[in-house]
Amino acid sequence: MKNNQSERRKSSMPLRINRRSILGVLSLIAQELNESLSLKFKLKKPKEEEVLSNVRAKAERNNPDTVLSIIDDFAYKKTFLMNIGDEKGLLLENAIKESKANNILELGVYLGYSTIRILKNLDDNAKLTSIESNKKFAEIASEIINIAGLSNKHKLIMGKSTEVIPRLKEKYDFIFIDHWKDLYLKDLKTLEENKLIKDNAWIFADNVILFNLEDYLDYVRSSPKYKSKFTPAKREYSKSHPDGVEISIFKNEV
Repeated sequence: MKNNQSERRKSSMPLRINRRSILGVLSLIAQELNESLSLKFKLKKPKEEEVLSNVRAKAERNNPDTVLSIIDDFAYKKTFLMNIGDEKGLLLENAIKESKANNILELGVYLGYSTIRILKNLDDNAKLTSIESNKKFAEIASEIINIAGLSNKHKLIMGKSTEVIPRLKEKYDFIFIDHWKDLYLKDLKTLEENKLIKDNAWIFADNVILFNLEDYLDYVRSSPKYKSKFTPAKREYSKSHPDGVEISIFKNEV
């Protein structure tokens, strides 16, 4: 991966959020408010439970692609889901394959969508550890991942990332970050401090433009520990709202 001078600049200059990105965030807020009101007045069950019901009814067991397709179809046709989505999901899959990672850490699981995209591209000797703070999401994700036939390569830890990370004992060669946005930088630094990142490990961070993650971007682009590259993409399940991912390579010796 290459890193040029423009990518080292303060991220607000080349990557300032534009009006369409703001509208993208506002549209998510509106959809979540509508979801909250529907649940409050018992007009429907939670969308996450609807997704699980659809996967149970329609997915071909042990076929990850059918599971992903069902989730994508729900998000496009019914309501937003905070998965990485199909466009950026392919970027994640390509990164997993290119990195040839054997020990992956995922921060944020939600319904297991990105988990499945990672697991289906792992070699037999590779494994994935995921951290999820929401108990209900973890339960749904576990079942969906099991339906996809990929549970044997996966370990799901329930808990807050800030509490779980210091207890981890292994080093990771690929870290996927897609959880609470205010924790991206804090958790990355905690991983560094606890020496949990292998040399040449890939750090793949989602939603860095949609949520204006200036502190995270400034850090990975200015720190000599990283060579970092931004890839633009649309917000998950959107054809117009800008977003993107930041992929950073960790260098233990600087």
